[in-house]
Amino acid sequence: MSRGIGAHANLVLEDENTVMYEYGGYNLNEPEYRNEKHLYDGMITIARDCFVEPEIHEKLKKMPNGRKKLITKRIPVDVDYPRMISDGRIVIENCSNCWHRSPESNIDVMALHILFYLFRQYQEEGKMPEYISYNV
Repeated sequence: MSRGIGAHANLVLEDENTVMYEYGGYNLNEPEYRNEKHLYDGMITIARDCFVEPEIHEKLKKMPNGRKKLITKRIPVDVDYPRMISDGRIVIENCSNCWHRSPESNIDVMALHILFYLFRQYQEEGKMPEYISYNV
């Protein structure tokens, strides 16, 4: 069963120094935050050096036909994005449908969830995702 909350983000700009996403959140439990018009009026600006590469594990695996094959795995590592926000390398402008903010930084909680999935997906795929979705 869904809780009826979430956020979506689209890639707007990607260059050698900066990556920008527009995002919008929704809360289906409260009529004023439903975001029925699908507004993306929040902005997440990330310095390119914030993107951490995953650990690469390689091992030889014996296949059923008797040959050995090199298997490569990308293991995601934790990204300390709260520190990057406090350092100013990540700048978040809250969207108009922000119904819950983190108490210490006054940032939209949905933007923080988007950041987590953004860094995770980058490490798994090796490229900037065009679209991020977080639905609970």
